Amino acid sequence: MIYLKKLDTLLFDLDGTLVDSNECILETFRRTFLRYLPTRVFSKTELIAMMGPPLYETFQIVSTEEQTIQDMIQYYRKIYVELEFDYIHIYPNVIDVLKYFKNNGFHIGIVTTKFQESAIPSIKAFGIDKYIDVLIGLDDVTHHKPHPEPVLKALSYFPHQEVLMIGDNSTDLLSGRNANTLTCGVEWSIKKVELRETNPDFWIKDFIDLIELVQKYNKEE
Repeated sequence: MIYLKKLDTLLFDLDGTLVDSNECILETFRRTFLRYLPTRVFSKTELIAMMGPPLYETFQIVSTEEQTIQDMIQYYRKIYVELEFDYIHIYPNVIDVLKYFKNNGFHIGIVTTKFQESAIPSIKAFGIDKYIDVLIGLDDVTHHKPHPEPVLKALSYFPHQEVLMIGDNSTDLLSGRNANTLTCGVEWSIKKVELRETNPDFWIKDFIDLIELVQKYNKEE
């Protein structure tokens, strides 16, 4: 008989996975570019393509001046904080699902390309912090997603068997795959085509589907 490890750990991306921050990010990009690159016009498609990587890498695409890049990062973070709670919403069923897994002894973590300082406000505001064991931000690692380091860093905090990385961006799933975890894409991703191209192990259309998915996986072991 082949022994299969029980799936006992769930790692989530934050933005676009647990909370719908897409419009907040897009609007913050618009205002930042309007201030620093007023003569350039970016389409929504172009802005969406910029979502996911750390801000430094994103702004390197549009500027070669180090000071300008740093100024844009600081301005972006300022505007994002101002807009955050008017624009960001938690996705349906997130809390119920996190509560279920927490009550059933699962390890739960968040792996984000945000700095901790930027990630914590929305995590606390929606009560997500009550259900997670670890938060790994950009300031906790040397290499960001899709590198495996953020996922491996999260997993270093507790003993675990099988792990599932859930995200809305291809870099989320590639980070998980590079760390030898199972992967799960989400139907509500703003980059759904690109996400499907990573060929995730699982796909959910609603957050509540995660419960049945994990139950079935563990039952079939």
